[in-house]
Amino acid sequence: MNARTAIVALTFAALTTTAHAGITGVAGQTTWVTSPSGSATIGAMQGFDAFAWDEQQGVSMTVAVDQTNNGPDSGAIPGVLSGTFDSSFIHFEAIPGVVNASGSVTFSTAILGVIFTPLNLDNTDAPLGHSNVVYPTSYPFRGLGGFPPSTIFVAGNTLHFNFFSLAPSNHVVQVRVLTDSVPAPGALSLLGISGIVAARRRR
Repeated sequence: MNARTAIVALTFAALTTTAHAGITGVAGQTTWVTSPSGSATIGAMQGFDAFAWDEQQGVSMTVAVDQTNNGPDSGAIPGVLSGTFDSSFIHFEAIPGVVNASGSVTFSTAILGVIFTPLNLDNTDAPLGHSNVVYPTSYPFRGLGGFPPSTIFVAGNTLHFNFFSLAPSNHVVQVRVLTDSVPAPGALSLLGISGIVAARRRR
C-alpha cells in the first residue's frame, strides 16, 4: 500500500466512525445520562427529572419527523429529512408524587427535526436508538401525548420542554432529536492531512 492509498483508507475509516456527542449541556429538571444502559419502557426509568442521552451518531438515512421548524410543537411542521444525523433522546416518566419536569437540552449543532409521535418513534428506535437501551417500540402511549399535554419549543440548537406525567399513568413522554452530524475530531485532522499531501503532489 503506497502513501496515497494509506491516507485515503485512514480518512474513510475516520469518517465512518462515531462522531462526537450531540448533547453539550442541559438545564432545569434534566439529568444528562452520559453512558445510557437499561430500559426506557413503561415503569422502568422513573424519576424527578427528564433523562437525556445521545444515541447513534453520524447515521445517513431518510426519516419522517414530526417537527422541522423552530417554535412550539403546537405549530410543528412535519416533513421528511434526508442526510447524515446525530440522534439524541429525552425521556420522562414521573415517580408517584411528581407531576412535571421543565428544562432544556442544548446540542452542538442545529436541531433539524424532532420526533414525538408513537409511529415515528417506533420507526426510528432500531436505526437511531442506543444499542444499550431497550425502547418501548410498538407501545401506543409514548411521545408527547397524555394529559395535561407535554410541550416542547425548538430554538436553534436548544430544545426547551415542559413534560407532564401523572403517576401512575400508562403514558411515557419521549422525544427523539436529530441534529446536524459533526465528524469526529480525528476525521477532521485526517482530512487536513490528506489535503496537505494532495497539495504537495500537485507542486
